[in-house]
Amino acid sequence: MASRLRLSSRTPFSLHPHLYSPSNLPSYSRQLSLSSALQYAKRKPSPSSPPSPPQSSLRSKKSPLPPPNNFVPPKPKLSLYRDDTPTSKPPLTLEENIQRHRKIPLYGALAVAFLASLYISAVVTNTFKTPPISDLAPLGPSLPQPHPSCCPPTGLPPSLTPVSALEFDTSLNTSESLSRITANRTYLASRAKGHVLEVACGTGRNLPYYSWEYVVHPFEEYSPEEQLAKAKSRMAKILDIKRGSSWGYGTKSKVTAGERRVGGMEGEVLSYTAVDVSPEMLSVARNRLRESVPGLRQVMAKKRAEPYPKLTNPEEVVPVVAALDGRVQLLLGDAEAGLPRGRERYDTVIQSFGLCSVKDPQGLLVKMAGRVVPGTGRILLLEHGRGWFGWINGLLDKYAPGHFQKFGCWWNRDIEGLVKGASEELGGRLEVVRMDRPWYHAGTTVVLELRVKEEGDRK
Repeated sequence: MASRLRLSSRTPFSLHPHLYSPSNLPSYSRQLSLSSALQYAKRKPSPSSPPSPPQSSLRSKKSPLPPPNNFVPPKPKLSLYRDDTPTSKPPLTLEENIQRHRKIPLYGALAVAFLASLYISAVVTNTFKTPPISDLAPLGPSLPQPHPSCCPPTGLPPSLTPVSALEFDTSLNTSESLSRITANRTYLASRAKGHVLEVACGTGRNLPYYSWEYVVHPFEEYSPEEQLAKAKSRMAKILDIKRGSSWGYGTKSKVTAGERRVGGMEGEVLSYTAVDVSPEMLSVARNRLRESVPGLRQVMAKKRAEPYPKLTNPEEVVPVVAALDGRVQLLLGDAEAGLPRGRERYDTVIQSFGLCSVKDPQGLLVKMAGRVVPGTGRILLLEHGRGWFGWINGLLDKYAPGHFQKFGCWWNRDIEGLVKGASEELGGRLEVVRMDRPWYHAGTTVVLELRVKEEGDRK
């Protein structure tokens, strides 16, 4: 009979006492609100209600007993989280929060240690891998040097082929990126302006960082409206630098006539001429020039049709690339014998890691000073040499022969001393505008900006 009874809102609770069980209370509350249940529990049955059947007939042997008269259903617990689902996690304690925030600097320290290990391993592998002395003997007899060495600098790199020159260039990618040489090249190229001459360009590793806008499209080729818009944009940029509101240094000085003309501001390159003594290096530089200058891929073949020339006379200069009406040139020539005579003076003369591989670095500095515009022109150098600490200089002297065998340069030269010697040779007209020695290289890398004083300039 109990199984045939139907539950309704008017059925007294005494007819189905199993609904009073605490385990079944949540399911029952879905059908009947909690307030209604309390009202039914407190209300006494009316005399007109039918008599209750015996409890034994409605309740099975395993049914729970009815709750007492003072039974109060448990209130649901409120969660501190937005959702009240049982899967919500409890809030973190103070100790757990501290441990959680400590993981961030720990992971950062591990990342720094990993990068430092990569940098140290790359430097050690490329630096202290010295070939046997027997391999150095054929390079030439020993001559007196400022520092111990077995072979004199010849001004020429080791014997290279176009394939080995490309492999040599590719091997520098990782070490230069980790040691921030690439960042120094970017800075050096961003300071170039006007007509640029790069001496000992090598494989052209500075080429991707020049601004080629006015080389590809000269200012004169723009329409009058475009020229006016570019002139306004240039003047606004110059004023920002003068006032110090840009990334440049605020000088609070007036805009000079040289800065007003196009090509007078840093980063505005009007023409580019590069010279190197190695045809194998220039073969790599030609491909990089083709990829770096916008539009050259359409006018320059991927491979040079004729073979690369060889220098028979040290004083001759042979063109390898001449494009964009002569505004872009790659020349094969010996810079020590004489710089190219395409222009009498250049606004910027730039060189990176070239003074370490020539016979007479001081004499080459004097030649570069003679080809830069006095006063406004600049000589930009990125070199490596002797550092701040004696033990580092001792290692440079010890491994200099092996480094020369691999890279063709002497890395233990005193660059600052060479600049002073060249200035004395020029009567003090060559002055240092700015010199930076990155601390992470312990002073062995030098970034120099030089200026040649005008006649009568006593500053």
